[in-house]
Amino acid sequence: MISFSNPIVGKCMTMCPESEIRFRQSHNMVHPMEKSRGDGSKFLKADVHRMVKEYTRSAAGSDHRQADLLRPPDVLLKTVRYLLNLYRTEKASQYSMVFSFVCDRLRAVRQDMVLQQCPALDSTRILQEMIPFYFETDYLCRTKNCDTYDWKLHSTQLEECLSRWIETVAAIPRHFADSRLICSYILYNIPHYSALLDLYDWREFLDSGTFDALRDIILAFRANNYVRFFRRLHEVSSDSIVVAAVQAVQIIRRRALHAISIAYKSPNNKLPVTAISKWLYHEHASDLLRCFSVPCSDLILVSSINMNDNDDSYRLLAEID
Repeated sequence: MISFSNPIVGKCMTMCPESEIRFRQSHNMVHPMEKSRGDGSKFLKADVHRMVKEYTRSAAGSDHRQADLLRPPDVLLKTVRYLLNLYRTEKASQYSMVFSFVCDRLRAVRQDMVLQQCPALDSTRILQEMIPFYFETDYLCRTKNCDTYDWKLHSTQLEECLSRWIETVAAIPRHFADSRLICSYILYNIPHYSALLDLYDWREFLDSGTFDALRDIILAFRANNYVRFFRRLHEVSSDSIVVAAVQAVQIIRRRALHAISIAYKSPNNKLPVTAISKWLYHEHASDLLRCFSVPCSDLILVSSINMNDNDDSYRLLAEID
């Protein structure tokens, strides 16, 4: 984490500093998500109450550590909650736009956190509000088309949030840690070689039922036991962000199809599509198989499965019912 010899306390009590509001208004740089029709006008106009500080890189000659430009922890938390509410409200009608807007503004929130060296408890509260957004949007962008989704950037931002969260949780009383988020972090981490060790590191934060389920899921993933993997995954508490397991789901479904194509490779072997749907825990198994050159039918000729990947197959492999 970045460290400064003289920590600074932010004095900006609004979501966007006044100087930035004036600058962006005068240069026509107000985002559509920061506009409203206000007094019944046909046209969208800048709404200072909807404006949120944008992310800007540090540059020579600029001082990002001015107190008037930094928002204190309570304002940062209020800003995060506003952004997440905006996302929930607008995602159905204009997903790509609100997704990119919220990502940028959350990045600015984290920048303010770092520049002020916010206390561990405040940082934990803020991060635990925003991390579920990254898990959900990672899943949605993998399974649907999103023009503004950059997998590498999104992954980097999620990893940044998680690493800071782990660091801050270690410095606060245990009961402030969100067990739902811990469960989601373990699910997200399943493909990593350290997943089982990580689970045991977090054991004291989890109830025995959740711990046992997560351990079984990780072991099933490593053993390529896809039936047990999906059965146990869907037994995880509904409070947990199960979509955090999207990468593991994508990987094990592909392995499962590969195993099925080898186990039943005889030219005349056919399997009911319902059986494959059940094994893969996938409601749209016919659509998935079509991506691998299998004609739509109630009985699937296993030898016709072609394991060449494409964008549609990646998307359908990731779906969690």
